[in-house]
Amino acid sequence: MKFVKTLFGLAAATGIGALIGVLYAPKKGSETRKDLTKKQKEYEKKLKKEYNKTIDKVADEVQKADDKISEATDKVQEEIKDKKF
Repeated sequence: MKFVKTLFGLAAATGIGALIGVLYAPKKGSETRKDLTKKQKEYEKKLKKEYNKTIDKVADEVQKADDKISEATDKVQEEIKDKKF
């Protein structure tokens, strides 16, 4: 838990530092805002792409697990039928 808090604090400090650096940059504010908007859209697009890839991988793994569970359940049911308690 302490590690997560430290990591979060470091990320927040980095973000604040970057924001301060951008605000004191030599460009006009309107240019900086345009640049920030452009970068934000690029990062958003990349994030959505990675999110979708991750969701697809998770869905595939869930399907594989479901198939294995079904297979194991079928085997157990067959063994129970064969034993005829």
